[in-house]
Amino acid sequence: MPIIQQLIQHLRNNNYVGSGSTITARDLATYFGISDGGQEVAMRNVIRDAISNGELVGSNNQGFYLIDTLNELNENLDGLEGRAEANLVRRRNMMTNWNNQNPANQSTKTDLFVKP
Repeated sequence: MPIIQQLIQHLRNNNYVGSGSTITARDLATYFGISDGGQEVAMRNVIRDAISNGELVGSNNQGFYLIDTLNELNENLDGLEGRAEANLVRRRNMMTNWNNQNPANQSTKTDLFVKP
């Protein structure tokens, strides 16, 4: 499994910098020899760890890259916000469905919202 520094070095050395120059999780996983033949969960976990450790790895529908501009950062932040809101809507619908179907056994979980 690649370490964060190896991932970042590979992205820099191969000019995967900016949203116009991307590499897929599958290609990264193949390069590092960790491909699972599917969603490349292990590689995506390395990318998440890199972000958690201060690296600016962005993504779009073409793949992953090192964020190079404020616009790219904002696009990534907006995308994550949208995904968070979609997950909260799914959570809300699930809780509502349960409560509608189980009036004697209601969930008391607090509804959550993405702050504007």
